[in-house]
Amino acid sequence: MLKIRLRRAGARNEPTYRVVVSDARERPRGRFVEVLGYYDPRPNPATVRIDVERAEAWMRKGARPSPTVRRLLQQVRSGRS
Repeated sequence: MLKIRLRRAGARNEPTYRVVVSDARERPRGRFVEVLGYYDPRPNPATVRIDVERAEAWMRKGARPSPTVRRLLQQVRSGRS
């Protein structure tokens, strides 16, 4: 099964995250299929850029978003990013 989840990037104590599609059996920092966007929680407000069309296409194919990614997608859809 495929999952849409966050993959940590950035330096120590300065996290940024990529929103990726990966196999659920892979470890979170392992291989991924596609990068859908990024999330930077450090600025106020946080920066969120996700290709919603690609994410929805993956979800139609059976990919399941993690709870955090689901919340970020709702923010992007409502225009609060």
